[in-house]
Amino acid sequence: MTDTQPQPQSLVDWDYWLNRWPDAPVVLTRANAADGYPKALTPLSEDLVLRFEEAGVRRFYFETLKALRPGDCPTPFMQAYYGLVYLNADQMGDLGDAMPGSSRFVVFQSVLGLGPDPAFVAPKPSLAGRLALARAGVRVMPRVLSLARTTAARIERQIAEVDAAQPSSPDDLDRPAAAAWLARLEALQTPAWETLMIAATIAIALFETTQKAIASAVGEAGADLTNRLHVGLGGNESAEAGIAVQRLADIARASAAVTSALERRASIDEVRVADAGFARELDRVIGRFGHRAPAELELANDSWRADPAQLLDVVRIELRRPRHAEGASHIRAEAEAELASTVSSPRRRVLGALLKRSRHLMAVRENAKIPVVRVFDATRRLLAGVAPTLVAAGVVPDAGSLVYLRYDELREVLAGGPGPGHEELGRRRDAHARCLELELPELAEAGPGWLRPLDNTLLSSRGLVPPAPTDALTDRLEGIGASPGRITGTARVMLDPSDDFEPGDVLFAKTVDPGWAPVLSCAGAVVLDMGGLLSHGAVVARELGIPCVVNVRSGTTHARTGSQVTVDGSAGEVLLV
Repeated sequence: MTDTQPQPQSLVDWDYWLNRWPDAPVVLTRANAADGYPKALTPLSEDLVLRFEEAGVRRFYFETLKALRPGDCPTPFMQAYYGLVYLNADQMGDLGDAMPGSSRFVVFQSVLGLGPDPAFVAPKPSLAGRLALARAGVRVMPRVLSLARTTAARIERQIAEVDAAQPSSPDDLDRPAAAAWLARLEALQTPAWETLMIAATIAIALFETTQKAIASAVGEAGADLTNRLHVGLGGNESAEAGIAVQRLADIARASAAVTSALERRASIDEVRVADAGFARELDRVIGRFGHRAPAELELANDSWRADPAQLLDVVRIELRRPRHAEGASHIRAEAEAELASTVSSPRRRVLGALLKRSRHLMAVRENAKIPVVRVFDATRRLLAGVAPTLVAAGVVPDAGSLVYLRYDELREVLAGGPGPGHEELGRRRDAHARCLELELPELAEAGPGWLRPLDNTLLSSRGLVPPAPTDALTDRLEGIGASPGRITGTARVMLDPSDDFEPGDVLFAKTVDPGWAPVLSCAGAVVLDMGGLLSHGAVVARELGIPCVVNVRSGTTHARTGSQVTVDGSAGEVLLV
């Protein structure tokens, strides 16, 4: 774009103080970011993501895999506008060209959530380009296979390191103690983000390879069969948090006192007194999963440990759901029998080896987020522990204002600095509230001072079929079948996991993160506007054995709460009755 060309019209007519506009236009997507950051982040949370997730992505691709050199990707992978985190799709495409078995066009389809244009002819690489890709494959693939074997142990080691970083009195901190704890956590941030990248990359690659192999053996039904073979595998911490809710509900059903306390929304202390057995199990669940929270990477949100009422609200909903005899393991067993009956023995052995690795990596893919979540929860706890000291010193007006500091400001404050002042923090709070009111597109293009939705010409130039407009009166939505099963139930549009609903409802959400797992455990099915086959919502839904359709794009705007809908998680179809 030359200086004489007019600037594109920006979607938003005001500039948020944290926006860092690119020098040249860049294609952005929230498809692989929205499940972690569904809403505009507060400044401190945004700083942590843009600084340390970016560092983890770069360490993984440039140092661990050595797929590219840092100079090949000069702009940030992680960007944020008006507090919403986006992924740099064009730069991810560059990585796709460097990864064996992939390409920029495959990556575009994945991160932008769009199908390939059959009329598009991708440029053929030169002989030198093909040789370079072959050399990259020889160099990268052994590293990928090694990582697949070691990532589970890496996750456990990092969890232990986060626990070891905690001071002996985390709830009562002076500035030096808080500063020392923050420094220890900072050293763990980039490695934790790299672990998440490692797990996601290898899990996606092996799942796609397994799906293609099964489709080659059984035909068009291969995608659904692959999903069913990955149902109810166990070892997935997010899904186990949902199963823990079901277990708490089972205990509560046997105690009229607990049931009564939950239904009248009694205090946590009253619920504990009602039944000693329920209290012990609740303490065990909080001890294991207390670091979890809705939108876990937003420091302003309370964890389950800080506010157990969030957990009890979901148990109360689960109490109203009838128990089902058949669960996720039944779905998987039927799929295994189907595979055995339709595929010959020699081929089945090859598929079995692929399937074993892919299944193992499902839990690894989801659990790889635990170290990051634990670091964020430790930071949340650090802020709560030092807040009284900072409020008393006049640095902040209240504990809730700490999340409106920048990360470097927090470090300076803990070193004895005065901070930006009450007036400035109030201005930032108001600006963030304004960001929360915005409706920004999932797919966007940003340039110097402007943000706009992607146009169809730009998408076509990247070999993609632009999304078809959805008629306001449509009675059918199409997406990606992510977890099998067909159910008819009552629609419930949910924009927040704290929203109330009835057990067995079909939940329509823009996206979900692992903090939604207890909510999903009570749902009849889940339909998501965004996401892919290995997004957090899809993985957790498969583990719980509930139907799930992702990437329907307009479910939250077309579904009507209270109406009857039918979800087919195998066909990727939602009927709005």
